[in-house]
Amino acid sequence: MLCEGVSLAPTAVASAGSPGLLPAGHGGKPGAGDDPCAVGDLKDTVVKAELHLDHDSRTFTKLSSKLTLEVPLSWPRAPELLLGEESDRYRRAMRCLARGTIEGLWTRWEEWRPSEPTVVPFVDGPGHAGPRENRLKVVIAAHGWVEQRGELHVGPWSVHVGKGNWLIRLDEPDTLTHAQWEQITVDPGRTGAASATPAPTSGKGEDALVWQLTNTCGLPNLAVHVVPAWPRSFSAQDDNPPFSAFDEAGPLLWILVVVGVLWRAVVLLPRRRAPEPIEQKAVTNLWNWSGTLLVVAVLVQGYHLRLGWIGVFEDAKEWREQALHAPSAWLTSAAAGAVLLLFARPARSVKVIGTMLSLIVVVLSLWLGEAGLDPKEFIQPATTSMGRTVAAVWVITGCSFGLFLLGGVAAVQRLAVDGGLTSRGHAQPGIWLLSGSVLTALAVLGICYAAAAERDWNRVAWLSPRIDPGAVGYGPWHRAELRGNLLWFTHNAQVWWFAMLWIPSGVAVLAVLRGRSVRTERATVARRSPHGADRLLLLSLFPIMVAMNLGEYTASAALVWVWFFVYFFVLAGTLRLFAGRAVAAQPLERSGEALGTVLTASHRPRLLDRSRRYRELHGQLRRLDQGQPDEGSAQRWVVESRLRRLHRWRSSTGQDRLPQGVSVVDVALALGPCRSWWDNGVKAALLTQPVSLPFSTLLVWETMLRGDSLTSTLHYRLGLPDVLTQLLLWQIGYASAGFLLGALWHELPGRRGPAKAFPLAVAYTVPIGLFALGNWGLGEEQTALAFSAAAMLLILTVTGIMMDLETFRGEQHFWRSRLGLLQSVYQMRYVSIQLAWLLAQAAAIVTIWQFFADDGASSPPTSENR
Repeated sequence: MLCEGVSLAPTAVASAGSPGLLPAGHGGKPGAGDDPCAVGDLKDTVVKAELHLDHDSRTFTKLSSKLTLEVPLSWPRAPELLLGEESDRYRRAMRCLARGTIEGLWTRWEEWRPSEPTVVPFVDGPGHAGPRENRLKVVIAAHGWVEQRGELHVGPWSVHVGKGNWLIRLDEPDTLTHAQWEQITVDPGRTGAASATPAPTSGKGEDALVWQLTNTCGLPNLAVHVVPAWPRSFSAQDDNPPFSAFDEAGPLLWILVVVGVLWRAVVLLPRRRAPEPIEQKAVTNLWNWSGTLLVVAVLVQGYHLRLGWIGVFEDAKEWREQALHAPSAWLTSAAAGAVLLLFARPARSVKVIGTMLSLIVVVLSLWLGEAGLDPKEFIQPATTSMGRTVAAVWVITGCSFGLFLLGGVAAVQRLAVDGGLTSRGHAQPGIWLLSGSVLTALAVLGICYAAAAERDWNRVAWLSPRIDPGAVGYGPWHRAELRGNLLWFTHNAQVWWFAMLWIPSGVAVLAVLRGRSVRTERATVARRSPHGADRLLLLSLFPIMVAMNLGEYTASAALVWVWFFVYFFVLAGTLRLFAGRAVAAQPLERSGEALGTVLTASHRPRLLDRSRRYRELHGQLRRLDQGQPDEGSAQRWVVESRLRRLHRWRSSTGQDRLPQGVSVVDVALALGPCRSWWDNGVKAALLTQPVSLPFSTLLVWETMLRGDSLTSTLHYRLGLPDVLTQLLLWQIGYASAGFLLGALWHELPGRRGPAKAFPLAVAYTVPIGLFALGNWGLGEEQTALAFSAAAMLLILTVTGIMMDLETFRGEQHFWRSRLGLLQSVYQMRYVSIQLAWLLAQAAAIVTIWQFFADDGASSPPTSENR
């Protein structure tokens, strides 16, 4: 019997959710005169409440609430539960059961619902206080994540989140205080409960704690203390200083590392007396872009670091005060855009547009300051017209972010054109096309942003009546919330855009490598990969453009910069480890010179011709071994002597022979399909695109469009545009990996493309494995990590095969299909090995996909706390 506790005082719980948005429990008046919820008729309602804490394989602990009610049909509001979900009468009846008697606007930003409440007639046997056939069974499910200190409300439960101790209480709606509470269940998860009062009827340790109640007992004053594991406790403090400052400092440090590496490479680049014009421009642009990137990072990320340092978003209840910091994003974004335009030095017409946008931002900022724009009042219901102020905020928001967008596009355009990555004629869009593109992007982002904000509002205000019950009700607060989203648009969009600054950084590096390769192409010297400072730039592409976004432990990005060095040194170490096994590194039999030092572009035509004769002679040998000699064919010793002559090579010391075990086919494959390492890289990058597109699509689906991830995408303000953006970014990453495969082709081990792909895949996988090991130790999710590593291996393997086919593409017209050419190049034994290797990788990917495709490991929906 559990009669030792006292009943909880009737209370209605609501909370403000995300900072910058409106709080809960505003507007409306409690029912006066008559009882709006007919509480007296709910005393026969049978209630069960459950709360489950899931700490495993998550960054944030997930709270899952389930409230089950058996409502008697004698309750006057019971028929309203069967109405449409958009009916105000349905909302009133459901609000009585889920919230209590308080009328008016009611919002919970931290509470999420997997589905609408289910309402079905009860068909079970007789119940506690009468036949259950005369009841409706209502199940209200909700969930939330412990991602911030303070008070968290999910269903009828409240969780006070402290630094190391969480207190769980049952705060039942006042309408259910005298209902028949049958059972209460609290599952504290793997860590178990530190204490529970009153003592539960059953359960201990990690088991669910159950309180079985009787009709004669009052509802106990339930309190359960949970001491979570330290990773879950740290994750719940990511908005609290100093954790929030560390989180914002990580991306800034990553930029500083990139800038330092780029400056170091520019300093080490050898100065040529007569550099190529394209090389000179590319090096100058790289130096200037490094400084520009540093200034933009300090402006944008420094602004966010300051907000984290002073703990702007620490307390969700201070949402009005947090709004005071939103307008500063206008000037920050405009200043960053102006810096990017100064670097880009675009056409005069673009400069005019940039100047106009800058003037508009400055003038409107001064006007709004003089007009007395109070962000705290702007995001609350207004008693007077705010049309002019809203219009001004619309204009300044569009101009500030449009300037940032225009500057970014112009910067990438300059880096690509000056570096020879694209032709000047195709890379200079007209002023109308450029302006139209920026306006279209702003319009799409704005529409998606507004749609997500509206969807989020409908989620949190689902129990609020749409017809205003008082002077300040649903409509005024709805409009105020939309103004709040407008106020924070620049801040949120700035975060989204800042995360893509690695793209122009990679383009700047590629431009320098392109310029440095021009002289090599004209001199037709040995096809070696870059060395010295050029090699530093080439290897830096790996952490800048290929690497996954790793390093966030316990919801903090404080260590993301460390993974730049991890990726860089793992790739450098892998290349050094396998360097001696490359075909180009093998010594000639007599002189001992490395094959790569004597291999030049002029050898290509002759090598391809000798490779074909080599394969034809081997075909004759196989037929002789099978007892099927061709009519008039040479004797076996004649064929063998011809094969021996094909192994001859001319070195600096005279006649020589190819390295032991290396054939002319191997040498031709080691050259790759193009004349230079740059062209090999470009060719491999292009070949990755059709191969990688299905995997990019699957990764985007898994991380953004599946399970809880879909909920996050639909409610995240820039979630829908981010789907297409992430698909594009995955494709860019795979193209960059293909470029590295082609550029390093001559020094990668193995005789054929699939073998050459393996070291790069290893360098990509090792940091992922280290990161996954850390996630395993911290008990965090591993979503898509194994799949992305396996996908990279398969993509590079297929790209390697296609590179080998491109090497002998001149023979394509002699074969009925590319498979026939592949069989000729690889020979039957190697073809079977490569096919088995591909099938093994495909089977591994399918297995990994099935194993890790678990909705339960999804992250919480991205909260809009800006």
